[in-house]
Amino acid sequence: MRPALGVLLALTLIAVPAPASAVPATPVPGSVAVLVVDDFGLGKNPKARSGTRDDNCTVGVNEVGSNGAGDDLPPSGHSHGELVYRVLRDELTTVAGAPPDVDTGTLTEWTYVISGEKYALREVAVHADRYRVDELLAGLRDQIAALRKDGFERIVLNLSFVVVPCDVVGWLGDKSLDELLATYDDMIGGDPTGELKDALKDYLDGSGKLDPALVRAGAFTTTLLRDARLASLRSPLTGAYYRTIDVREFNPEKPPLARLIHDQAWAGFRRDHSSLTIVPVAAAGNGVRDAKGNRIGLPFPFAPALWDFVASAGVDAEPKIAERFNSGEVTLDATGPAALLPDSFGSSFAAPRLSALQAKYLAETGATACGGTPSMGYVDLAGSPPLNLETNSPWKNQGKPSWPGICADFPT
Repeated sequence: MRPALGVLLALTLIAVPAPASAVPATPVPGSVAVLVVDDFGLGKNPKARSGTRDDNCTVGVNEVGSNGAGDDLPPSGHSHGELVYRVLRDELTTVAGAPPDVDTGTLTEWTYVISGEKYALREVAVHADRYRVDELLAGLRDQIAALRKDGFERIVLNLSFVVVPCDVVGWLGDKSLDELLATYDDMIGGDPTGELKDALKDYLDGSGKLDPALVRAGAFTTTLLRDARLASLRSPLTGAYYRTIDVREFNPEKPPLARLIHDQAWAGFRRDHSSLTIVPVAAAGNGVRDAKGNRIGLPFPFAPALWDFVASAGVDAEPKIAERFNSGEVTLDATGPAALLPDSFGSSFAAPRLSALQAKYLAETGATACGGTPSMGYVDLAGSPPLNLETNSPWKNQGKPSWPGICADFPT
């Protein structure tokens, strides 16, 4: 699941930099909640309706061995959300300077002292049990309403998942679809349990191979996103879609990018919460597989990290490793929680580290901007001409040493 970054940009901003007045003349401290919107392995909502070509869907994971952070690893026994939650919990403990006062595993809260006054830092798990974006947001609205009753008006959203159209197949040409199905046929043939073949029986021809005509005629993408047995197939699906984007002429106003960038569900969510200070942070993404199975990083992040109102987090690593991951606005440590899954690595874990720093900055200052722009800068695609990402990607992967030059008081 992947990252890219426009830090501390409130949802009150509609794809334009905040005016300088968005930075309080005198910092105003306050309590902050951080919501981890992720798959916590609790299953999908069976009543969720099928997505269409005109809907956007989220690609969640139950196992870190299936998609997103650390998908080169075998299944871990931990849900993706559990691992992301643990990384953020550890980082917020460092921010607070003391262990949490409450820790249920799905809600953790610290007392945070600023200038002698006590405030609260709260982390909340939000299970993404509905794969369509508008249904995911319906659950998120409920969580935010509950937080407001507890007095939280400043919120960070940690989004370590990927957004794709609910009908990826509908956006693929014949060659791209053939390549995707060849990958799936290999995975089905190598599955000793037979689960993949059974789950996809409606799409197989007489020889047991995936039939392109049946795949195009059916709700193939929806099947992959709804059936937990098919979790291992979601990463190639994501890669197939994002590989259709022309990096030589990156145009957010034309398909297929326009399908993701102009997401009406998120636009409505932002309008409905314009009175709150909400900072979305997302993982830039762990790249895609080429035809030979090698992982290559894209010069842009996956959605939601791609969106200009979301801060995108990429991985901080030596160049030969970093080039396998997508570019984001900033980079951070991308190692997973050693106590739960040693050696795990991915942009899904960079995002919660940025979310913790965002929470600290938001709690201490109340600011979503620094010098008139979002505190760490962000890529604004609104009305921009086509970008040639082969020569000049605007996603700069800014490491911590460069942060003071972007926002002098943002924590590192």
